[in-house]
Amino acid sequence: MNKKERVFLVGVVWGDETTKHFNQSMEELYQLSDTAGCEVINTFSQALNRPNTSTYVGKGKLQEIKHAATSSKVNTLIFNNNLSPSQSRNISDVSGCNVVDRTEIILDIFANHAQTKQAKLQVELAQLEYAYTKLKRKWKHLSRIQGGIGFRGPGETQIEVDRREIRKKTTILKKKIKNIEQVSLTKRNKRKNITSIALVGYTNAGKSTLFNKLTSENRYTADQLFATLDSKTRAIETESKEKLVITDTIGFIRKLPHRLVSSFHSTLLEVLEADLLLHVVDVSYSNLLELMQAVEGVLEEIEVEHKNIFIVFNKTDKMSGNHYLFIKKKLMNKYPDSVFISAKTGEGIDELHEKIEEFVQRYKKVITLEVPADMQNLMSFLHKNAEIIESKYNERTNLQTLKLKISGQLLAGIKKQIEDYKLLKYINKK
Repeated sequence: MNKKERVFLVGVVWGDETTKHFNQSMEELYQLSDTAGCEVINTFSQALNRPNTSTYVGKGKLQEIKHAATSSKVNTLIFNNNLSPSQSRNISDVSGCNVVDRTEIILDIFANHAQTKQAKLQVELAQLEYAYTKLKRKWKHLSRIQGGIGFRGPGETQIEVDRREIRKKTTILKKKIKNIEQVSLTKRNKRKNITSIALVGYTNAGKSTLFNKLTSENRYTADQLFATLDSKTRAIETESKEKLVITDTIGFIRKLPHRLVSSFHSTLLEVLEADLLLHVVDVSYSNLLELMQAVEGVLEEIEVEHKNIFIVFNKTDKMSGNHYLFIKKKLMNKYPDSVFISAKTGEGIDELHEKIEEFVQRYKKVITLEVPADMQNLMSFLHKNAEIIESKYNERTNLQTLKLKISGQLLAGIKKQIEDYKLLKYINKK
């Protein structure tokens, strides 16, 4: 068993940040550190008008941390915000400790949790892009260029060499990710005529557990942050035999590094192209509205905030008594179309299925189509995938007039088939 790395957590409350918000943010940093396999020995915090430009915390506080680290045999400090390269270097020089900021701990977790080739490439790209801004020379996978005649520019510094190496590796990674995106695009195109649902939400809200419940899958779940990094899509069928595809996606988090959003763009394409988003929320969390805002912020960043979004309050099994009834009443008033479930126990899942069914039926369109009677394959398809309200046959024109209720996604393809058929018949007559 690997020995856990002993760490201190360090945070600064400043500006208009409330003590409550700061404490919640530090609790989240604790969870991140635990997920990364660290043993948190102590937490240090300081209230400042603004962070110290050279050492982030005050110099007196840094000395206090240094002495505590020595006596506690701690050699890593994890900061709750991102640090500039000079801040990291100065803190390390004074404390004698390895210094990790919030983005770096998240990147470390992502690196450990990535399973598929796509996720691994995306994590490496995010690491490289962040390393480019910091150049702390801690990325062991970067090879060192030894130089040579005609290779180095005159007077080129090691930092310039590092940057050139990062740019080269970044270009290679982006090409590899683009190739994978093309394969994913092909798969999505094959199912574009099927209603798609994507699970979104704060990390550890229970999306993967809900995905398993809805699809009868055995997707990995754990009570830790970022247990899922790879999107996974499965087909399901509603009570009315409507076919849907549902996708589990990466969890969001406050202060989610922008580089991770951009690096995981191909994974988030499932969210971009979904017809319905199920925003899964941990109802047992004390400040769930703030976490919902964090998710909404990421949805705005990828420009999907105007999609159909349905709120699913999860983990009701962790709530009980009058307190739960009070919370539920408040949330129902604010989100009247939401549903309360426990993906773990199955409570409320039937109601969620009903809500999904309502959505599918609501977004069907009632239209009238004139279909050539000898288009038997299309007629068969319509009987299987649409609700036929009325059907009339015209012997003179050989057209079947159908009034039907059908998914809007299927219409464009059906109309094109009919137009192409009529055009072909016209050409053959000529």
